[in-house]
Amino acid sequence: MEGSLPGAQGVVHPIELCLDSLREEVLDVLRNETAYKERIQKLERELSVYKRAFADVDSDLKAAQLAQLETEAVNSRLEKECLAFQQQDKGHRVVMLLDGDGAIFSAQFIGQGQKGGHAAAQLLADATFQHIVTHYGPRVLQLWVYVFFNKRGLTDTFRRAGLAALISNFEEFVMGFNQSTERFLMIDVGNMKEAADAKLKVYLEDEIRLPETFKIVFGGCHDNGYVANLHSQITAGFKEKLILLKSYTEMAAGIAALGLPVLAIPDLFMAQKIGEGTPFSPRDLPRTPLSGNVNLGFGGDPQPTPPPTPRALNPNLPISKQKPGLCTLHYMRGTCKLDSCKYAHDYVLTDAQHEDFGKFMKKMPCPAVLSGGKCAWGDSCCYGHVCPQSPKCFFLKQGKCKFRQANMHAAPANTGAGAPSASG
Repeated sequence: MEGSLPGAQGVVHPIELCLDSLREEVLDVLRNETAYKERIQKLERELSVYKRAFADVDSDLKAAQLAQLETEAVNSRLEKECLAFQQQDKGHRVVMLLDGDGAIFSAQFIGQGQKGGHAAAQLLADATFQHIVTHYGPRVLQLWVYVFFNKRGLTDTFRRAGLAALISNFEEFVMGFNQSTERFLMIDVGNMKEAADAKLKVYLEDEIRLPETFKIVFGGCHDNGYVANLHSQITAGFKEKLILLKSYTEMAAGIAALGLPVLAIPDLFMAQKIGEGTPFSPRDLPRTPLSGNVNLGFGGDPQPTPPPTPRALNPNLPISKQKPGLCTLHYMRGTCKLDSCKYAHDYVLTDAQHEDFGKFMKKMPCPAVLSGGKCAWGDSCCYGHVCPQSPKCFFLKQGKCKFRQANMHAAPANTGAGAPSASG
């Protein structure tokens, strides 16, 4: 047979059988290779789809993770801002409530009329802020003062006690006190019996419950009639908000027994009930007009206070870092009258050091301007009304400048007024 290996006719040679077998196997391999290629191509297409899907999911995951981080950062910032606002709202008001029929301002202030009203308000504000700073730390505060009194009853009492000279100046004193700042009010409640008491009790009940009220300074310590009201507020959980303002030398026994912190402002009020002891007479009234820079003494000829032992500044520390720190009111105004002031009054400063201290204090924002108020001191305020970096304040752009009011970044020539405050 042509094309076959030699052999017997009709007999297939073994080699030919092997070749035929190999041919089929080769064809099977080729057919399988084509199928495998198609399968591989299909798998590659599926893999490409999965890769694209994975890339999309991975991109979405990374975007979600980035968004989560950004959200967490925003939430953290908002929580801090919310906490800051809560802290500010919770404690930015100090409300002083005075029973003006018992906490009667000193004859030395009343006798000076309008100027005396200004001076009494300044001393009251300075001492209150200094007390808050000393015992509770620096903070931005607004001081609200309400004095309720019976004008006719007070003037009759002055007349009976031989202090008729005060009567003609009393209205001017009230005017000066009310004009000292927008939040200071002396209010004649009329001669109805216990009208001032009723006002004081209602204001105490309302003001102490406001979350923005940091402290209530209560000036009715001469009258045991307020014990039940104060006790009620203590029971309601407001004890930490109460401070007693001492007027007479001795407080009413029931008030003293409450164990509340006490603020005493020497020389601001008459130390005894009118008619008890030896009151001031007209000849004891000061002849020199009062001002914010006058050291307000009280009474005839007080015994001189021994001068303190001079203290030298640490030359290795800037004046703002001295231990203990310098009392702002003492060195910048000469008006610190707190018995328990924790800041030093006995450093001896050269003119250059005093000037350095003044420049440092101007870097501290005036508390009332910071809270949107107006300062009775004006340009003579020892605190800053304008950011010293104005108008190119780096921290303002970051929202971190402590001079937070918009008008506190005006040009220095446009400095506004701020409020007397105390800090050492």
